[in-house]
Amino acid sequence: MSSPVPGGAGTSRIADFFVVGAPRCGTTSLCRYLSKHPAICFSRPKETHYFARLPPDWTPERLGREYLDRYYPHRAPEHRLLGEGSVSYLYAPEVLERLVQLNPDVRMVVLLRNPLEMLPSYHLRMLYILAEEVEDVAVAWSLQAARARGEHVPRTCPDARLLYYRDITRFGAQVQRLYDIRGRDKSLVLLFDDFASEPLRVYRQVLEFLGVEYDGRTDFGSKLPSRRYRWRFVQRLLWSPPKPVRGMLEDALLRAKQKKRPGKRSLLKRLARWNTIDAVPAPLAPEFLAELRATFRDDVALLGRLLGRDLSGWLKEPRAGATG
Repeated sequence: MSSPVPGGAGTSRIADFFVVGAPRCGTTSLCRYLSKHPAICFSRPKETHYFARLPPDWTPERLGREYLDRYYPHRAPEHRLLGEGSVSYLYAPEVLERLVQLNPDVRMVVLLRNPLEMLPSYHLRMLYILAEEVEDVAVAWSLQAARARGEHVPRTCPDARLLYYRDITRFGAQVQRLYDIRGRDKSLVLLFDDFASEPLRVYRQVLEFLGVEYDGRTDFGSKLPSRRYRWRFVQRLLWSPPKPVRGMLEDALLRAKQKKRPGKRSLLKRLARWNTIDAVPAPLAPEFLAELRATFRDDVALLGRLLGRDLSGWLKEPRAGATG
């Protein structure tokens, strides 16, 4: 079990493990499987991003009230571990350090994939959640320096760092930093290709790392596709509503996710599903692909050394249909 929060009465604690990234690398599927394990209580929603927003004046009492009670109201005596899946934590070193401070025994799980395949999928996701408004991924990539200066950031983007595509895809540097902060023994780094081809083996590897027994799962379904919206005004109502109704919608969505009544969806969830269609990222232009290969070369080599894997094949032509 997790250690008590420093300074607390021994009753407040944070999650025992975090699936910290990377986005569009299979983390949603992995978290869904882990949430069904009888010994694991997974946060609702999967991505709370709570510790990326932790105020300077936090207290152990606030953690218990705002974190545990809000995101784990379904926890029960049979749950041995609490888990969370906020993928933004991987590229925020201050958050990783904070988690280790709050729970010295915390474990980190990471899923990574070929950045040439992850980048267009991630860009499409940013469009879907209205963090991005530039449709062409190459143009969005070219705007990173300007956005770091606060320019060309969409009004509906909650954090400009979501659009720092180069930083988000520097997996080698991120894993090196994770090892420095958390240590190799408390960090499990996995590859999307392994998870996609051998989900049972990887799932059991994760359970062994977390210290819980295999629950007999054999059904792993299919990976989630990339998505687009039908109507922007509906999407904005769901993802970036006007301030007067934002709190009410957030509370309604959170209650719907926490209840999870089988066979019944909330009105907001039905509306979101209606406004969503499957999508496939457009192929990368040859000139842009060459630029990305040059950008990623050293970082991919670093990641290969850290994992003891030959990842040179990542910089070849992205596989058709692998960018979803």
